[in-house]
Amino acid sequence: MVSLNRRQALRAAALGSTALMTAACGSPFASGLAATPLEPGQVAFWNLWSGGDGARAQTIFERYRAAHGADSLEATTLAWGSPYYTKLSLSIVGGRPPDVAVCHLSRLSNFARAGLLTELTPSTLAGAGIDGTQFDAAVWRSGLVDGKAYGLPVDIGALVLYYNTDLCRRAGLLDASGRLKPIRSEVAFRAALAATVQAGARWGLVSPVIADPSSNWRIFDTVYTQMGGPPLLGGNGTRITMDDRVAAESLRWLRDLTTAKLSPDTATDVTSVSLFAAGQSAFLVHGAWQTPTVTDAKVPFSLAPIPQLFGRPAAFADSHTLVFPRKDPAGDPRRALGFAKFFLENTDVWAQGGSLPVYRPVLDSAWFRGYEPVASTTPTKDIAIYDPPAWYAGAGSAMQTLAGSQVALARQGLAGPDEAVRAIRDALAGYAATPSPL
Repeated sequence: MVSLNRRQALRAAALGSTALMTAACGSPFASGLAATPLEPGQVAFWNLWSGGDGARAQTIFERYRAAHGADSLEATTLAWGSPYYTKLSLSIVGGRPPDVAVCHLSRLSNFARAGLLTELTPSTLAGAGIDGTQFDAAVWRSGLVDGKAYGLPVDIGALVLYYNTDLCRRAGLLDASGRLKPIRSEVAFRAALAATVQAGARWGLVSPVIADPSSNWRIFDTVYTQMGGPPLLGGNGTRITMDDRVAAESLRWLRDLTTAKLSPDTATDVTSVSLFAAGQSAFLVHGAWQTPTVTDAKVPFSLAPIPQLFGRPAAFADSHTLVFPRKDPAGDPRRALGFAKFFLENTDVWAQGGSLPVYRPVLDSAWFRGYEPVASTTPTKDIAIYDPPAWYAGAGSAMQTLAGSQVALARQGLAGPDEAVRAIRDALAGYAATPSPL
């Protein structure tokens, strides 16, 4: 195993936001610290996709192998979240990284600013027939770090609004084409929930509350931002810029939905989807990635972007990006970029998981424009909000866990809104005061 100096070890642990020992005690993994040499012409690709995403990724992998040879790709799937990011950073600082890896856009700046990724200059991309204009402009801009590109965005996975078409029709909420009529205010939204309960729904709305800090964070961040709240963090995580008043008001509004008996405060990630799939709730607020599960349940449903209930349209989102770990000495990037381009060209497969493709040849295709109900969420790309940059923020991070846990308590009535906001500020203060170890 390649030995790491203390700074390298701290950097890897910080990027993963987990204990270094957790990663070090795992079994050896391909193309990493205990890697074996790759076959000539083979691309090593690391990802964190399991379940349905893993199956769709495997379809793309097999297409690539069919086009380039059975041994052209070594794809390695690792555990989602902090363990994945710790192992990825360890492989880079240890000098044995994969050629290409998946990185959430919300974590991209951490890796880029730590000097662990290869910059994708216009000339480098041009050599593989790739250009920034081939991607949705808003997502491409969101992925730039200090104006430079370090990753190729694959998708947008955002909070969306699922609605039961039978219940909403009975409540008079659908237009002549069978789509949800626009909901343009908080008052209209509450009225819509109440109307569906009157029409026979057990609940107007379900969403994860119990034992799911990340979902609570996503919902809170959406409402808080719509109410005009600034990002919770500033200065790359060195300052807490949360507006305490707006944060408390957003928690108060979320709690009011449960006290009004319009939404349960006991749903988990699984039971929220199950209640909707069983036809017991007219609406579900969840990630677009639940679309296959709801589809398989055979419940009559469609999708819509999260409605603008307050002053600013917003919906929490994150994106998978394809990144190219730094290698010393640097090699020829064309093989790795060729695989990345192939993956992007096949994101029609990826879109079947519910997320929006952002590679314009797929996003603008006639196929995707007719791919309902996922295509109905296309406006989400223009209202997407990502986690603020910080070494302790991003997908599966300490910030999401700490803030989301307090949001859950407030939504259950186990903590008052002001109390929860103070706890969020206190929990993040130590991280903000700690210099980035990257």
